[in-house]
This record gives sequence, C-alpha cells and structure tokens, in this order.
Amino acid sequence: SNEDPARMFAGEGPPEQTNRRFHYLSEGMPAKRLSTAFDSVTLYGDDPHERPDIYGKVGNSGVSIATLDDAKKLYSGFDLSDPATSVSMTINGPAPMILAFFMNAAIDQACEKHITENDLWEEVEAKIDEIYGARYRPQYHGELPSGHDGLGLRLLGVTGDQVLSADVYAEIKDATLSRVRGTVQADILKEDQAQNTCIFSTEFALRMQGDIQQYFVDHDVHNFYSVSISGYHMAEAGANPITQLAFTLANGFTYVENYLARGMDIDDFAPNLSFFFSNGIDAEYAVIGRVARRIWAKAIKHKYGGNERSQKLKYHVQTSGRSLHAQEIGFNDIRTTLQALYAIYDNTNSLHT
Repeated sequence: SNEDPARMFAGEGPPEQTNRRFHYLSEGMPAKRLSTAFDSVTLYGDDPHERPDIYGKVGNSGVSIATLDDAKKLYSGFDLSDPATSVSMTINGPAPMILAFFMNAAIDQACEKHITENDLWEEVEAKIDEIYGARYRPQYHGELPSGHDGLGLRLLGVTGDQVLSADVYAEIKDATLSRVRGTVQADILKEDQAQNTCIFSTEFALRMQGDIQQYFVDHDVHNFYSVSISGYHMAEAGANPITQLAFTLANGFTYVENYLARGMDIDDFAPNLSFFFSNGIDAEYAVIGRVARRIWAKAIKHKYGGNERSQKLKYHVQTSGRSLHAQEIGFNDIRTTLQALYAIYDNTNSLHT
C-alpha cells in the first residue's frame, strides 16, 4: 500500500465527542485510518452507570461504547466500506461484542447507501415510525463536524434487516463483510500475561476468538484482522526488545495451533493475523520488525506449509510510553521522534505515537 502509515488514535467522552475528534484529525487525509481508545468501563465489559466505582470512569481516557448505536455514532461520517478507510479497535476482553457492533455499524451504513440509491427513505421512515411510535428514538447529540455527511445516522435505533427484505439485506451484508478493513486487538494471551483486562477465562476467550476466525473464514472476511498479537504491553510491563519479540511470536504460534486444531486451514486464517510492537530506543528496536518477519515467514512456510501471503507478517508500532520521563520533559519529543523513525525505517505497516 502507498498509504501513510500514521493512524489517528483518539477516544474520550461519549461517541459524538470522539467522532468529532476523528473528523478533525483525519481532515484532508487521503486515507482515513482511525484507531480507537476505549474507556476502562468498556474495556471491562461494563455499561455506564451511576455506581460510584463506574460513574467517574465513563468516557475517561477513552470513549464509552455500550450499544450498537454508540458504535454507529462513533464512526458516522466515515464510509466503513471504502477501501481508503480502516479502523483499529484497542479492545480485548469484550472484543467479540465490540467487533459485532462495528461490523453491524458498517452493514447498516451500506443499507443506508442502498436506501438512498433506490429512493426508499419514505418507505423506510414509515417502517421506523411503526416500530417506534411515540417512543424516543436515539440521535446524534451536538453539531456534526466538518466533513461529516451524515452517513451512519439515519438508521439509529433500528438495523437494516428490520427495514429491508431478507434477500437484499443478506446481499448487502455479504458485500460489506468482504470489503471492510481494520483490526481488533482481541489478544487475550497478552492480557493474561501483561495488561490484565480479562473478563472471561482464557480458555473461553480463546474459544470465542476461534469462533470469530471461523466466521471470518466462512464469510470471506479477508481485509479485517481478527487479532493483533501484541508485544507492546509486555514491553511496558518490563520486557526488553528480545523477550518482547519472543513472547509475542510464541503467542502468535499458539493462535496458529489453536485454529489448526479446530480444523481451519493455515492459508484461510494466517492472513487475518496481525502483530503490534513497542519501539524504544534500544538498538534492537531498529530491526525488531524485520527479525519478526523472517522468523514468522520461515515457521509458516516450513512448519505449517503456508503460502506466500500467509508468510507475510503485518505489524503496527506504538512508540514507548515507558521510555518517557517526567524530568527534562522536553526530551520526550526527541525520544518519540527517534522511536517513530526506527519504525518507519523498519517498514512498519502502521504507526501511532
């Protein structure tokens, strides 16, 4: 791809606030590459609530997403089926649910486009009025940001299958799933090892991940990564570059073995795997990506018999938070710039600082 590797990382407050931030950050960019930070309430699978242990965390250091309509508002105004749009979601414990929100938001966007192209809004609005009657219907709060065309907001409160025929909806759904681009982190192994936002047992979480990957195989979801196998959190927890890479690749091969044990073919699922590394300023970080790619390619080719596409390791880099200092804080800009430069010269597929 000729896209700039930069991703626009954002998340704060309700979905409308982060949506406006995404539009601000991506204005004028030829490719819309969004990276989503969720609040701790969402990360632990809770709903917003007035309980004292939840209330103050809602929308704090991440966006609050608890419903399909929240996801629709969050990504509204971005065509999720456009090849120039990709969305990354930093979510692990409740990843299957958030992924389902995202996919259904993309499908409903495509339904909106179909309704517009076929001049069906009068008929559809009549069906929605019949569903809601006098009840309150969800809406986007506040003004739309610059560049927002309203896409994704006209079916708030309903889904495409409620207003379109079953065969038309199925056709739109299949086409959307084959086009949508992005990544969900969903790496429960590194959660157990380093970050600890686990809400299910590791065994059950792995089973859900396998279910998701099987669904991707069965429905030709080729452009979306079902897991981002992550070393960043291990580095933040104290791993050096060598142990970060070793543990991350070990987790990657664990997913491979798990999916093979379920009867999937290596070439059906390996292209849906992606990786995520931290970049510090140790010398080894200048080559971490190319070393990872060589080890992965050799193992997939010689041990698992994967084809050329399966052998390609795609990875994202985030510059190191652990390396930043409170003392002489101005030097943090230099540290982060050097780490980003390491990643660019090591041919990372995407990057955020």
